[in-house]
Amino acid sequence: MFSLELTFINEDGEKTKLTVDDPRVDLSTAEIEQAMDDIIAANAFTSKGGSYVSKDSARIIERNVTEIEIA
Repeated sequence: MFSLELTFINEDGEKTKLTVDDPRVDLSTAEIEQAMDDIIAANAFTSKGGSYVSKDSARIIERNVTEIEIA
């Protein structure tokens, strides 16, 4: 399972994260940056510290889960 973690800076200057489950794994840096710019411009999300005002970082996280059967 993959997730895309986008980190923004809010109005208070604090980092805040937005996570997207199951993103396309072939996303380009340009596509991710454009999506982050669009989120900021649309003022689509806010956090405790206010609206997102700038981009900080992004990363794709791969999570592997192994179920353990307990008898």
